[in-house]
Amino acid sequence: MLNEREYEMLTTYTDKVVLAWWNTSLSPCGLERASDTDMTIAINVILHLIRDFEVDCLALGEVRYDDLLAIVESIGNEHYSIYDGTLKEGRLQFDTGVIYNADRLRLVDSCSIVIKHGTSSLKLANRLDLLPLDTKEPLHVFVSHWPSRRSCPENAPDRHRLGMELRKAFEKVRELYCYPKVVFLGDFNDEPFAPALADHLLAIRDRKLVRKSGGEHLYNPFWRHLGERVPHVPGKPCQSYAGSCFYTKNQDTHWRTFDQIIFSSAFLGKGDWHLNEDSTQILQVSPYDASVLNGSTIFDHFPVISVIQKEGIT
Repeated sequence: MLNEREYEMLTTYTDKVVLAWWNTSLSPCGLERASDTDMTIAINVILHLIRDFEVDCLALGEVRYDDLLAIVESIGNEHYSIYDGTLKEGRLQFDTGVIYNADRLRLVDSCSIVIKHGTSSLKLANRLDLLPLDTKEPLHVFVSHWPSRRSCPENAPDRHRLGMELRKAFEKVRELYCYPKVVFLGDFNDEPFAPALADHLLAIRDRKLVRKSGGEHLYNPFWRHLGERVPHVPGKPCQSYAGSCFYTKNQDTHWRTFDQIIFSSAFLGKGDWHLNEDSTQILQVSPYDASVLNGSTIFDHFPVISVIQKEGIT
């Protein structure tokens, strides 16, 4: 016989969507650089995400269309489809794409968003509207790979502009729905506390404020993933990681939490889909983690993952 807690868990959540992002490092700016060995490592990581974590929507960075084709072929699951975001807009080359479970999510619309200022242009995001089964309102998923700190420094005007323009893209969705189901995920090359995300996008760490703000604020659970994952305890091993990406040449810290998944307030009690924050994490995938930490391969990012669950009674 089920106890009260087990029954509550059985009847409260009847469906879920697993979302993940990974900057693969395979083909930055659409330029092929991965060896056959690198591709094999990447495919094994993605197989792990699909088979073991049952990821329904996997957004990938630094990929070409050929990479996406090779990955889907290797998955060997006919239910997974490709959204090719590796489009060229003028001189700009997008390098993101999405592999999604077409049995559980239907792609109803998509677009690439480029922002222009004077004579310059910036890649903002790919937007996908995905309709889960037995629902009437889509998930609006924005996939971003923002410029590196080398090409667009932390306090450069263009970096602030990226946050402001992504906010405008969110506001356009809010014009259609009171509490839209919006998810932002990607490599922002910014920490959660950076002005572009915290001040301009309004992606904050305070759940209570997000709930009270009438849909204005977004919730960024990756504030919880800043710093060392495992606390130091005398006499115990303290090997851990302290972010989502690892750079050996940095002087202030080797770690950054640039890879994030951010949610609109609809997932914090304003609708029938809820964020499961227990399942929101930076994934270390053995033996891939050694490829990141040794600093001698092309890989420098861990995947990030989260889950949304639909509330209802069976």
